[in-house]
Amino acid sequence: MVDIIRKMPCWYIIIMILFSLYYASRGIVEQYRQHKSLNRGERIFVHYIQEILFKVVFTVSGFMALFIANDIFSSIGSVNNIGTGTALFLVFLTLWGITGIGGYLTYLIVAGKFPR
Repeated sequence: MVDIIRKMPCWYIIIMILFSLYYASRGIVEQYRQHKSLNRGERIFVHYIQEILFKVVFTVSGFMALFIANDIFSSIGSVNNIGTGTALFLVFLTLWGITGIGGYLTYLIVAGKFPR
């Protein structure tokens, strides 16, 4: 894991952090709108911390999945040399990365479907 992070360029890490903070703050706003009846302490400990952790972890994992997919794809000499397992893994990493960066991976994991 540390080796993967060391390979990432600084601009990629900065964008990853900015997206993570954006989705975490967006999650807090969504939780605030849904749970106005709870007092402040309950909202913070029950909903906000969970939302921040979910959003940050899934957004970072999306960025890392795309970086790993790019690293694997660039290390393959020819597209003809890609095996079935490698192709499926690259598709999985790409889908995980796109939904993670797009902010929908949290909904997909928790609800099992995309939001309407």
